[in-house]
Amino acid sequence: MKNIKTLSTLCFMCAFFWANAQEITGTVKNHEKSEMDLVLMLFGMDYPISIGTVDKNGQFTADLADIKIDQIPEEFKSMSLGPLYFNFHFNCDDAKDFGENGEKLAARQDFVRMTKNGDWSGTAFLVSDEKIKNWMEDPGYINAVKGSFYEVMYVEEDVAINMTCVSSVYVDENQQVESHYSFDIELKKGFNWVEYTIHEVHETDPSIRASFPSKVTISNLKDPSKMLWIGSYF
Repeated sequence: MKNIKTLSTLCFMCAFFWANAQEITGTVKNHEKSEMDLVLMLFGMDYPISIGTVDKNGQFTADLADIKIDQIPEEFKSMSLGPLYFNFHFNCDDAKDFGENGEKLAARQDFVRMTKNGDWSGTAFLVSDEKIKNWMEDPGYINAVKGSFYEVMYVEEDVAINMTCVSSVYVDENQQVESHYSFDIELKKGFNWVEYTIHEVHETDPSIRASFPSKVTISNLKDPSKMLWIGSYF
């Protein structure tokens, strides 16, 4: 009986964590002094998906739970959806590494958009270090650094991925380097926070190309308190 109660408590705690992990609160750094909507545009600019708001002081709440996309025409959805193996920020050399999960339909959102009166006015980069934002904006010329960045993934059905793959990255026209990507993630049907943790960076000759991530873990969001929301405005 005691073991059953313990198991029930653990299940409740996991469910509680999942429900609350979908909602994130914090402050958008560099925010302009006006209220804006936080939106995703996975299915095109004509069909923005609201996930929260940010006030004039930069305080925000973003929630991926219970998002409805019934208003989006099926033709627009189908144009945006693609195989799961191709929808992560980092791709494996061999799509077969994903097994039967590889062909499941998904869509990836890199940044959170900020709109004012319906107009796209800014972008929120989700990172653990502002240097990662700089790399994301120009990975060809700015060196990657260790740390994490975060995206949103939409999936049509529940899927769990636990495997490691490699990707051959060109250093120059004569040299390739293997980067290693470890996936340990459970995606629930609908919208999910995805965390990319850069553990190692391959250093390059900066006159040829910038240094790039060579060892990365892809997982569910682990600690929202480490996530910085950094605003960039038009």
